[in-house]
Amino acid sequence: MYMRTASAAALTLWLPTVCMAGDGYGDTVLTIGDMAPTVEISHFLKGEPVAEFETGNVYVMEFWATWCGPCKASIPHISKLQEEFKDYNVTIIGVSDEKLQTVVKFLSKADSESVLWTDKIQYTLATDPDRSTYDAYMRPAAQRGIPTAFVIGKDSRIEWIGSPVELDDVLGKVVRDEWDREAFRVEFEQEIAPVRQAMKMMARIDDAAKQGDWDTAIAAVKTLGEAQPEYAGADVSLFRKMLRKEPARAYGYGRELMEQNWDKAQVLNGLAWLTVDDKEVMSRDLKFAMKGAKRACELTDYEDAAILDTLARVYYEKGDFQQAIKWQRDAVKQAGDSPMADQLREALISYEKEAASRI
Repeated sequence: MYMRTASAAALTLWLPTVCMAGDGYGDTVLTIGDMAPTVEISHFLKGEPVAEFETGNVYVMEFWATWCGPCKASIPHISKLQEEFKDYNVTIIGVSDEKLQTVVKFLSKADSESVLWTDKIQYTLATDPDRSTYDAYMRPAAQRGIPTAFVIGKDSRIEWIGSPVELDDVLGKVVRDEWDREAFRVEFEQEIAPVRQAMKMMARIDDAAKQGDWDTAIAAVKTLGEAQPEYAGADVSLFRKMLRKEPARAYGYGRELMEQNWDKAQVLNGLAWLTVDDKEVMSRDLKFAMKGAKRACELTDYEDAAILDTLARVYYEKGDFQQAIKWQRDAVKQAGDSPMADQLREALISYEKEAASRI
């Protein structure tokens, strides 16, 4: 069965609770000025293995994934930085939590310009499938999405946390001993405080969900959304948890969410996609998914590749392969040369093969 890895991943990042609730956030805190956690990486694919941070050297731990469009888009910039700072004892380490085979396969592929990814990546590359490094850095630092970079200074302490596209000025100041770590710590903590607060709330939501106390979980999600509107996606994440345990209750909740968000294409698309894609869902309400996908398409004038992909997938699950092919072709067309285009084409091929096999 076709899996839309790129879009599913994007959805995961859009729903902040998916990778945070119940994962121990708030128990350990990592912030600017703290000693960098010990490196416990399973496999190094490029560059020299790094077992520990050496005094006097500067390191960048950059968390990424092969399915992440922004991550792949930042690779040339990171490679350029490694070349620029190679004489300043700077080591950049790209860390994916995917399986070794997944990253190896990715490196052997070419980008849209027919350049192999292994040639584009000119810095140390590693995989951490047991997520020990992710758990040591991303979660305690309250980081929700990738790519995210951690700059580790000459004294092995965290100097900076942020997007790798903003590394230039930071690295330059760190290597020249001009970086004001304390000033950035104050700035960072002010920005991250509401995130840490939200994480604690989401942990409580997750605990209630694990116990099947859906009324408490729903009430907590509502409170969180009202207090911090940017976490409104927590309700869709709760729908996902509910869908895996009590589908009947989940679809009732989902219909409420659909009605409340009838003019929000991304929410509707999320509800539809989770219904047809999540492997742990044993009961799929395709009528519900179709309603959400069609409305999301209408709201985006049938020009959003990911949403068209969802509509095609719903038709595929219904066994209507011709409609699935029709809408998947539109999705591929709208995707153009975007990072998700290749996977959309793979889906189209799979639908066409399935349709041919039924003749």
